[in-house]
This record gives sequence, C-alpha cells and structure tokens, in this order.
Amino acid sequence: MDKSVEEFWQDFEKQTGEKVLAKTMGQSFASPSDRGDWGLLVLSPTALRFRKTPGENWLNTLFKAAKPRVPENIEDDLVIPFSEIVSIVSPQKKFLDFLFGSPFFTFTVEYRQTDVMKSIRFAVDTKNDFFVQLQKLSGHDSTN
Repeated sequence: MDKSVEEFWQDFEKQTGEKVLAKTMGQSFASPSDRGDWGLLVLSPTALRFRKTPGENWLNTLFKAAKPRVPENIEDDLVIPFSEIVSIVSPQKKFLDFLFGSPFFTFTVEYRQTDVMKSIRFAVDTKNDFFVQLQKLSGHDSTN
C-alpha cells in the first residue's frame, strides 16, 4: 500500500520528533572515490539529516527481470546537528563547468563527531534553495 506524500512527511516528523523545514533529493559522497548514495536531504530546526533511499544500481536492473531488491533493514539516518557543523563549503566554479561539470550543485559539510573531524559532500538539484536554507539555519555561509 502506497502512502500519500503528506502521510510520509507526517510519519517522518513523528519518527524524528522534529518539524521538516526544507527537503530535497540528493546524493551523498563520503569520500572522493565514493560513487555516492541517493536519498533525502532534510533540514529540521536543529540538524541536517540524510536518509538513504533503498534501491539497486541501474546497470544491474538492465540485466535482470526480477524486481529490485529492497533491504530488510533501513539504515539509520546520518544526522549532523547544526551545533557540530564547522563549515559549509561550495566549490568555486571553473570556466568550463557549464559544459563539463555536474548538473547538480555540490557542497561539503565539515563537522565534529565525538571529537573527530569529518566531512561529507552532497549534490542537490540546482532548482531549489536547499543550500541557502542550510546556510541560514546552520548559521554558516559558504566562505567559512
């Protein structure tokens, strides 16, 4: 049974205990060589949250007729409290990026997690204001 979009977001807010202020589909990259995971990027009053969406590699689905495998256990969300964010950096655009660059807007969030510095790169659709909302809610600008 499919849930309506409104029910999904109501359930999401119940699960997290926080109101959803902004949301978009995006991709996360834990390292430069990471191929990335697709999921939901969500802003709440206190944190940036990334929830992976289950699915299979598109190439694998070309070669089999079976239904895509959905994992039995959903992974925990990546939750980065705004208080732990050290900086939010968007890369400088290069001259030929409009021809050869990614169609998505990328940015890197550097944060503390149990006294260890970490960073993660995200890619989001350029047609929404998610990055601007993240800067506003976290209190960081792209030059930090």
